[in-house]
Amino acid sequence: MDAFAVARLVLGAGFLAVAAFLDVRTRRVRDLLWIAFGTVGLLVLALDIATSFYAANHWLLLGSAAILFYAVFYGKPILDEDGVHLKPARLLVLVAAATAWFGGVLLPNPVDTMMLPAFARVVPIPELASVSVLILIYQLFYQTGLLRGGADAKAMLALTILVPLYPDASPFPLLTVPASVRSTMQLLFPFSLTVLVNAAILFLVVPVAYLIVNAVRGDLELPQAFFGTKASLDHLPPHVWLMERVDRRGERVAVLFPSHRADESEEVTKLRAAGADRVWVQPKVPFMVPLLVGFLLAFFVGNLMLGFLTAVLPHP
Repeated sequence: MDAFAVARLVLGAGFLAVAAFLDVRTRRVRDLLWIAFGTVGLLVLALDIATSFYAANHWLLLGSAAILFYAVFYGKPILDEDGVHLKPARLLVLVAAATAWFGGVLLPNPVDTMMLPAFARVVPIPELASVSVLILIYQLFYQTGLLRGGADAKAMLALTILVPLYPDASPFPLLTVPASVRSTMQLLFPFSLTVLVNAAILFLVVPVAYLIVNAVRGDLELPQAFFGTKASLDHLPPHVWLMERVDRRGERVAVLFPSHRADESEEVTKLRAAGADRVWVQPKVPFMVPLLVGFLLAFFVGNLMLGFLTAVLPHP
């Protein structure tokens, strides 16, 4: 395991451990942590580039990633739950990021034509270019609900910057894909996406846990029993979303994926008026915990999904 792999492992695990602790305690992780995480990641990546064979392309792509990352935290986004905000200053920021990205991708890369020794270190342009793309993709995941919390999305942005390519952590990970397709798979399935997939697989235990708890309590209403538990409307536990609403006809309806922006106090009043006593609620499960474990698994074990598919699918 090389020095950069060790540094990324320690830093990533450290920041995610702090985030997991805060998420468990308060279900909130402040932006300052993610800004620090991403900034450290940018510094590590800059040092990685500076100590390897590099060209202007590398710095342009690093600049593009930095612009897009900090734009998430400073200024009003172009697209949010309130709609589209086409402000000139914001558009200029995106134009700058796009210009740097296309410059880094399209300009001739002199490193490609160098006769480098076998031991030479080079940060690959495709993987570096994917950082900016992934920053946009993870923001899209958040806007479409694939990443349900803002902290989850920001964690993925910081992870993408800290570990933009698969680390040289030999003899890890234990699960690998065939060498003939490894480069392609690593480009199409970046390290941060492996972390997210691992975390999502670990998160699958949550519906099973809900079902067991509900079965013990005798609350086996399906499919709600897979998505939450029942609680007294007069004594709602902290850190939950209501899984029930009152529709326009005054009837109680189940909501398996409750909106995180809904006015819960108003809904509680409506449910009481509709005669509700115990209602379905969905606990705000701290996703930072499986994300931390998923990060460690990605380093030491590999991609759980690809490992499973490799094991069960027939080999040519």
